[in-house]
Amino acid sequence: MLSDINLQNPTIRRMVLLQLGITVGFAIIAGIISGEHAAVSAVLGGLTNVFASVIFVFVANVGLRTANRAGDTGLWPLLRAELVKLMFIAIQLGLVIKFYDAVSIPALFTTFLVTLLAWRAMLLARGNTPATNR
Repeated sequence: MLSDINLQNPTIRRMVLLQLGITVGFAIIAGIISGEHAAVSAVLGGLTNVFASVIFVFVANVGLRTANRAGDTGLWPLLRAELVKLMFIAIQLGLVIKFYDAVSIPALFTTFLVTLLAWRAMLLARGNTPATNR
């Protein structure tokens, strides 16, 4: 179960594609409502989570492979991956806010929060499916 954390896993691939779809949708809506800087801000907010999700998968996969060879449990590699993901998100959002002078904070954080919640919702929905459908 824990060894399935990689980009070839259909659930993880769907989660990343869902985040990309939400990002594009919110960018279009933000662009129509508030202009091109809001659209760019929405793209940056969504891509923050997309990149963070990919980094989480990479760090978790490397950690789990190492833990499996050592016979350890997979909880520490997942915690480490989540911490790296959070640090990456904080750094990326900080860089966007610092260097993009025309950032639209509402568009940036709305898209960021929705893509973040989509990742969690997809994990919860995956956890509630019967074992026969997996």
